[in-house]
Amino acid sequence: MKSHWMIALLVAAGVTAFAASPASAQTFTLTANLTGDGEGSHTSNGVLTGAFGDATIVVDMTARTVTYTVRVFNLPSGVTASHIHVGSKDSGSGPVVVNFAPPIHASNDFSYTGTVKDTEFILRPDQGIRSADDMFQAILGGNSYVNVHSDANPGGEIRGQLILKQ
Repeated sequence: MKSHWMIALLVAAGVTAFAASPASAQTFTLTANLTGDGEGSHTSNGVLTGAFGDATIVVDMTARTVTYTVRVFNLPSGVTASHIHVGSKDSGSGPVVVNFAPPIHASNDFSYTGTVKDTEFILRPDQGIRSADDMFQAILGGNSYVNVHSDANPGGEIRGQLILKQ
C-alpha cells in the first residue's frame, strides 16, 4: 500500500514539474493489450469474444494532450464507443474521462487515432478527478485503462490496463 502512495506522490510531483516547464517537450508513451479477459475485473469471467487489440497512448504534458491509436481485430459486432477510464486492473467499471472517436459500427479489423485536449476531458470530482492534472496523474500512475464497447457487449467487449513504456 505504501508503494502505491509513493508512486502517486512521485507522479503528482512530476506532473506539477512538467506543467511548470513548458519550454521542453515532455511526452510519455503508454500501451495496453485489449482482450475480453480484461473485462473480467467487473464480470465473472470476462467477455467471451474472439476480439482483441492494442492501444498506444502518448501523453504530451507540454501540449496537454492525449493522442491515441487503437487497433481492433476480429470484433464480431459494431463498435459503439471507446475511451480511457480511471481504474486499476482489478477494479470494476471506472468513470470515463477521455473519449475517443472510433468508427461507429465498424467491425472485424480496424484502427482509429486522434488527439484529445485536456479541456475535453470529462472531469469526475465526485470520483477524484477534479482537474485535467488528476487525469494525467491517473494515466501516468497506472490507474487507467482503455475500453472498446460493441453492439454485442455494450458494457465493454475488450479492455486493457495502460502501462508506461520504459
